[in-house]
Amino acid sequence: MITGISAAQSKADADAVNKVLDKYLETEVARDMMAQSKLMSSDRVWIGPYTAGRRTNQQLNMQLQQAGMDEEKKLVPGLRYFIDDRGQIIKFYGTVAVVSFFRYTNVVVPASTPAEVARNYAGPIPPVAVTLVLAKEQGDWKIVHSHVSSMSAPSGQ
Repeated sequence: MITGISAAQSKADADAVNKVLDKYLETEVARDMMAQSKLMSSDRVWIGPYTAGRRTNQQLNMQLQQAGMDEEKKLVPGLRYFIDDRGQIIKFYGTVAVVSFFRYTNVVVPASTPAEVARNYAGPIPPVAVTLVLAKEQGDWKIVHSHVSSMSAPSGQ
């Protein structure tokens, strides 16, 4: 759902933001953070549960994510991710767009994976709520802020 498009806001902007979102999902499924980083401003801020906080060094953040994903590919060759972003809402505020959606992720572990490794990928990945803020910079829409919140209760509760 797209809201907040005024007469001044063009359909081209809505299409461009949707294209960024499609590429964001595509690079997440492919586990290609270097390609994903091209969708973001150099000073993007990331907040989320996986790092227990906030990252403001965009270059380091993407390098850390890519390194982890590269190691995962070595540990579990053929591991496949299926990601479904649901309930997407986009609101425009001039040259800023705020996007929110729920992300559901499923992982398929190859049968040849040793049981002690496969155990780490057993069960569903808890869904998350995602908010992205995009800004139009020099004619291109870039992700300038990402916030990921767990939708499940913390362990032990």
